[in-house]
Amino acid sequence: MKKILILFDGPHLAFSPTPIQLYDQLCSNYDVTIIAQNPENFTGQEVAGRKVLYHRYYAVKGRILYRLFFKLLLLFNKDAKLFRKKGLSYRDYLFKFRFLKRNLSRYNYSRIICIDIANLFYCSLLKKKIDFLSLELTQKQDLLTTVDERMINCVIIQSMERFHYLFKEKIYKIFLIQNAPVYREMEIDLVSRKNLIFAGSAIDAFGFYHCLRYLKQYPDEVMVVQGAIFRADRERVKEDYTELLEDKRLAFNDLYLDNDDVVNFITEFQIGFCFYNFEDPMILKNYYNYISAPSGKMFKYLAAGVPVVCSNILGFQFVDDFECGIRITELSEKAIRDAVVKIRSSYPFYVENAKTAAKYYSFDKAVAPYLVYLKNQLL
Repeated sequence: MKKILILFDGPHLAFSPTPIQLYDQLCSNYDVTIIAQNPENFTGQEVAGRKVLYHRYYAVKGRILYRLFFKLLLLFNKDAKLFRKKGLSYRDYLFKFRFLKRNLSRYNYSRIICIDIANLFYCSLLKKKIDFLSLELTQKQDLLTTVDERMINCVIIQSMERFHYLFKEKIYKIFLIQNAPVYREMEIDLVSRKNLIFAGSAIDAFGFYHCLRYLKQYPDEVMVVQGAIFRADRERVKEDYTELLEDKRLAFNDLYLDNDDVVNFITEFQIGFCFYNFEDPMILKNYYNYISAPSGKMFKYLAAGVPVVCSNILGFQFVDDFECGIRITELSEKAIRDAVVKIRSSYPFYVENAKTAAKYYSFDKAVAPYLVYLKNQLL
């Protein structure tokens, strides 16, 4: 079997469904490997049942030793000299680059699928041709100016708007694929559905505390969080929203669930929230990245037949097009309430539309043209 390598950027591979689903789609015909950063500094969650090579960063203790170490590298290490020549911080990128370089020299990969700009940059330095998969627009975007774009075979991205943001008017073979699960038909009991769900990272940038303020104002509501919550946020919830926990109107499901299991879990709920808090510095810093593409949790809601209340952004235009939820401009308690009430007033209508949208964006359907392209390329 021909070998394919998927290069992932960051420690959160277990929470990024696109590369995992791409692996699953490829592994029946190819010998597939993923390279990713060790997840110990994120949640410690590794990906089960797939072939993953994890790399670690090795910190040099002490500032004097740290500086001396990199000065020595500049004298004797070709890779460090190359980074310095490019005007790049070899301290930030060197260990990851050398790990990748060793693995590429050790194994003969027939195809490399490169996720996000840092990995594109490494492959460009190594003169390796790649298929570029864009998930995050803003990660290491400054490196794009140093990339030899002749190394790009094709681009996999969520929308043409995001493609033009990165590549302007350049011409590549393009595949449009959303961060969506494979749609599977399932039985849904609409009568038993009552509660709200907040999937993903429970942080202020994603409107988590707006949802908590909504719960405080409307005591008839119950919300479950499915996803990661950091220790500081958990302590803040315990201190500022004690009554929600005591009244069991707010609950957390910390158990890691695989992609399909998350969708099955979400089917128990009535309405999902997907917000961006544009007062948060993280969102403002990466503004276009967030407004131009739907979050993966949005598609999990839809695959579960769960209508959504979401922010009114460019990337969520399809919510209006499919009428599978309500977009709101401000994250006030009243705006959220009005949207929730409107969905509940025509609930079966919104559920069916959510399923229709999920079928349209189903990952297996979207990725099929790329798989045909890849097969032809590897003949």
